[in-house]
Parts: sequence; C-alpha cells; structure tokens
Amino acid sequence: MKAILILTLFILPASLLSQVWQQTAGTPEGAGVTEMVIRESNQHLFVTTSSFNFPNGDMGGVRRSTDDGTTWENLNDVFVARTIIDAPDGNLYASIWPFPSPEGLYRSTDNGDNWGSPLVTVPTGDNIFSITMNTTTNPNTIFAGTRNGPLRSTDNGVNWAPAINGIPPNSWVRDIEVDSSGIVVAATTNGMFSSTNNGDLWEQATGIAAGDTIVKIIFDYPLVTEKLGDETRVLAGSDDGNLYEASEETEYLAASLLAIFDEGEFSGIWKYGLMAQNEERFGVSTFPKNGQESGYYTSTDNGVTWQPNNKGLSASPTISAGTGMVAEREQATKILEFVGMFQNMNGGARIFKRETVVSVEKENDLTPVSYELGQNYPNPFNPSTTINFSIPEASFVSLKVYNSLGQEVATLVFKELNAGNYKYDWNAKNFTSGIYFYTLKSEGFVQTKKMILLK
Repeated sequence: MKAILILTLFILPASLLSQVWQQTAGTPEGAGVTEMVIRESNQHLFVTTSSFNFPNGDMGGVRRSTDDGTTWENLNDVFVARTIIDAPDGNLYASIWPFPSPEGLYRSTDNGDNWGSPLVTVPTGDNIFSITMNTTTNPNTIFAGTRNGPLRSTDNGVNWAPAINGIPPNSWVRDIEVDSSGIVVAATTNGMFSSTNNGDLWEQATGIAAGDTIVKIIFDYPLVTEKLGDETRVLAGSDDGNLYEASEETEYLAASLLAIFDEGEFSGIWKYGLMAQNEERFGVSTFPKNGQESGYYTSTDNGVTWQPNNKGLSASPTISAGTGMVAEREQATKILEFVGMFQNMNGGARIFKRETVVSVEKENDLTPVSYELGQNYPNPFNPSTTINFSIPEASFVSLKVYNSLGQEVATLVFKELNAGNYKYDWNAKNFTSGIYFYTLKSEGFVQTKKMILLK
C-alpha cells in the first residue's frame, strides 16, 4: 500500500498565491495551439500551431518564446505543425506538415533554430500525432504515432518501419510514451496498448470502455520520498472524458476508471512533484466536445477528486494543449503553467499563464532537546491522520505503521533527517478499520503508539 508523505519539516498554509490565469502579452501566430512544451535545459517555451485559411491567413508552425510568452519567434511557417517534444537526447522533435510536401518528423539540434530534412514522412492522408524516444535501447529508438499505428526507428532515426504487431489496423496513435524501464504505452482509437519488447509486440489493456479513444497519457512516478517499492502508474485520458489508471506491476495492462469528466475530450494531463512539501499535484484540461463544458482541473489526492481552476479563463475554454514546470526554492515552490487555445481563427492560438506559489513555513525553529513521538490526531481517524515527532540531532530515522498482527503495512520515513520537529500525514483510505501501531526508531530511541481507524 502507498504511504503518501504530505509534509516534511514544513507545514502548508491554506492560501496559495497568484492562481489566476492571465493571457500572455504575446500570441504565437496560428489558428490554434496543437502542442506545448517547456525545455528543461533553458526553460524556453515552444508551441506548435495550425494555420487558418491557408495560405492567406495565419500560418501554422513551430513558435518559441524565451520570455514566458511575452514575445514569440516564428521558427518556421507551414500548413500545420502538429506536435513537439523535448527528447531525452537533448534534441527537439516535431511533426511538421509543409504542404504541399508531405507531413514528416523533424529534428532540431540547435534549440529550434533549424529543422533540416524530415527523418521520415507519411503518405497523403496520414498524420503524425505523437512522438517519443526509448533511451533504454542502444541506439535510441524513436516512435512516431500515426493514423496507421506506430512507426519505429531502432537506429536513432535513420531507418523506419511500422511496429504494429498486436494493434488493430487503422488505429490512430494519439499519444505514445516510454517509461523509465523501457515499457512503451500507446494511446489509440482502439484503446490502450503496452509493449515490453520495444514495440515488437503490443498487448491491449483491459478495463478501457469499448469504443473509448485514449488521447493522452503520462507516467506517474513515485516521489523519491515515498515508500520504496511504490509502483509507477500510467494515467490515460479519453475523448469521452474518462480518466484511467494502470500500474507498472501489470505492465500497464489492467486499467481501471479513476475519474469521470463528462466535459469533453482530454487535451492534457500534468503532474507536479513538490519536493519541499513531499506532495504531488495533478492537472488535466479538457477541450469542448459536442456542446459539453470544458476547462482545467487539479487534484491533490492522486486523482481521486478534482477541482476546477478556471479563474481568468472564458467559459468553456478551448484548451487544446498545455505544459508546466516546478521551480523549487528554500521557503517556497512555484508552479508555472501554460495552456494554449484552439479557436480556429486568425489570432486563435492564445496562451494563458498561471503562477501558483506554495508558501511554506518551518513548524518550529527551536531545536528539540530530546526524542519525542506525539500521539496521532485525530484519533480515531478516517481516512487520514497526522503524526508528529522530534529528533534532537541529525540521525537516520524510520517511522513505520503496523497492523494488529504486527505486520508492517506502511513506511512513512526511512532516511537521514536533520534535527527538528516533523509532521507527516498517513492516508489509510485503502486500509480496513481496526487498530494500528506506529513506531519511531532513531539512534537508540524506539517508541510505539496506538491509533484507531474507523470507517
């Protein structure tokens, strides 16, 4: 079971600063945004856009901003630039359609200044919706998701061939991603597929509703502060507003419904790991479909519940893509988010920005004079409770939870800590009612206390 560390050394005030979406001063040229990415290396913002009334109106293409959207550079002008990634090899890859030439996969080795010739093109009537790279292979493997399944290059883009064994014909691959162990997951118009052998063979995930097109996927890796052995999971959003999850333990082949957004098609899924708070936050955006509402939503409980966060956006915003990043500071964490619109008009690629500053405070600046384990509160509890403790000197600390049979069920702390006062939350939503014990061990100190879970 997962023990979620809510807070280490700091407590989180209820107020968050600057949570209003604001349109950026500049607007990239295009009818709408098709994809967005922030480069980790330099924090430059890249978007791809589609054209309007081609070739007489706004052109599509790859756009770059080095000042958080205040100004934009047109790196190329084409019919459509469909998607872009910041790949782990340090290069940018984009799907670009310079009509009347065919759509192709392009690579830039100089931060988008030049794109050269396409690594591969697709025939008329086909498109490249998604791109990913598997760096666990040597050379790197590149995947391109098309209307006819995945294309694959096992020699870093020199040669290409379909990799469709196990995927039904004419499956549009709307998104494709590779986890840190090399498992490839494809989001298609026929459900979700996983491959453990670099795309040689695909298997279909169970638990996806029949006819549900999966359009967006991300991997949710456990924070380094979470319990060793916690499973990576994939989050998969559909064009009917369903959000699924599947764990690495099942090789992402056993999906279950996590949340329902009866408000259009998923256009983005994000995760932010707030290391200073030992907390994860999730965001999703939906694009209006069939007259349904849409918007941006966030979750602080691993995707179980979601809250709308649309202040500053229009009603039912046409969010077609988004990206974000986390900037850690000693006393605060800043979440910087961007969403792009697709309004299908000249000037329709508007960008909105939101900065959320999570302030944190030390619980107590006084150095404790002795070890102490506090009584959890509330007690009894359902489903979460808080445990605090104090250590007078830097030492290796473990804080574990046991059931009434003495079996370990959760590890909240297992690491070196500085002297100080600490506070942790344990979420027992996946545990049954009963008596539990929690034990603090550190440098010759051991103390156990009892707590009661009542559901």
